[in-house]
Amino acid sequence: MSTSIAQLSAMLAVVCLAAACANAGSPEPEPEPEPTRTETPSTSCPNEEALSSDESARRGELRGDVTGDGDADDVFIAVDEGAEFGCRALLFVASDDGIHAAPLDVEGTDSRLGLPALTGIKQVAGDGGGDVIVEMAAGASTQFAGVFILADGTLEQIRIEGSQPPVENLFAHGGGVTQLSAVDCTADDAVLVSTAVAEGRRYRVDRHTYEFAGGVLARDPARDETYRVKLRAVPRSFPEFAGPPFSSCSDA
Repeated sequence: MSTSIAQLSAMLAVVCLAAACANAGSPEPEPEPEPTRTETPSTSCPNEEALSSDESARRGELRGDVTGDGDADDVFIAVDEGAEFGCRALLFVASDDGIHAAPLDVEGTDSRLGLPALTGIKQVAGDGGGDVIVEMAAGASTQFAGVFILADGTLEQIRIEGSQPPVENLFAHGGGVTQLSAVDCTADDAVLVSTAVAEGRRYRVDRHTYEFAGGVLARDPARDETYRVKLRAVPRSFPEFAGPPFSSCSDA
């Protein structure tokens, strides 16, 4: 009987050694890699890398396909109140190929008002991934939105031909009794910028169409339209005034 036990013990030892060898030859599965930064910083801000990883600094997050590869990307704003102007707020897009950033500071913007703020990801510039819409400034009754596009590995703000500071490259929307502003997409993927200004008992509605030329939105004067209508007819006749900015643009 003792011989049988000894033989059984030897067999078990051989099995254990074989199992150990098998385990030693099978490496542990590697965890999925986290999004990494691009090789060089996207901005000149010294706090860019710290802000990209500081979740406590984030103000709003969205998910959508910004890169155009069919997968949803993480989009967020991070704020550093103590940073120098130009680096107080950054927009980030984190995708499989890295983390891209763009500055959001606008002169005179008070971050205590909740700005800048993400409002959506829409197809404003046509082909490719979705474009990020950010509320960046506010007046007494009018707000101003910027649109950011990821092109050739660079996250940058869409430029508008002829726009001037302090709201350079921003789209006005909202307004009060004397003037309303609106922006939207047209059926042929152009951008429609409209204003309605009180003139006596009626409102003069000016609609200007902008098209992309060399990466810049340029106005096409041949498509300008002007109407004079009563106030109640403005949102009913011109849908860009009835909803939020870029509401008719395709979703990303």
